[in-house]
Amino acid sequence: MRLPLALLALAALAAAATAGGAGREAEEAEAQAGRFSTPEQHRCSWELRSAAGASELRLSCRPPAGGGAARSCAYRGEPRRCPAYGGRSRQYWRQILGRLRRRRHPCARGGPLSARLCGPGRAPPEAQLRLLPGPGPSAAVATAEPTGEAAQSYCAERWHSLCSFFVGFWEG
Repeated sequence: MRLPLALLALAALAAAATAGGAGREAEEAEAQAGRFSTPEQHRCSWELRSAAGASELRLSCRPPAGGGAARSCAYRGEPRRCPAYGGRSRQYWRQILGRLRRRRHPCARGGPLSARLCGPGRAPPEAQLRLLPGPGPSAAVATAEPTGEAAQSYCAERWHSLCSFFVGFWEG
């Protein structure tokens, strides 16, 4: 009689563990998209897509009423190259989204996005998320500064300032 009760208890534990795993999977699926507001009251929605080691964070931001056209952009990087990402990926994405929330214009050209968890010196530069060039106002800003773009594409991040000086000198 004790054996059937023990089997029943084990079956209940197995069912509870399976239900807990399904809850975690649903929780991760929920974390793949969301919304936030910036200090300038832009309403942004984000979507995270991952494929073949690279992750892409797509943003779509609407300015406050009467503030102009909506802007869309995407950031891409390889956060899996960061040693700390494996065990704390949720913390990584929370830190990245926190940085975007604090930016006045999340789709405006700026430095790469990196979490404190995988900041410079803790992970290779490929682990940082960089703004992808795209059509619209953000592309116009990118073409207005060819020196910075050339320096960024030809030089490592730690040599960026020195390299941009020489590229600027070369371009006249």
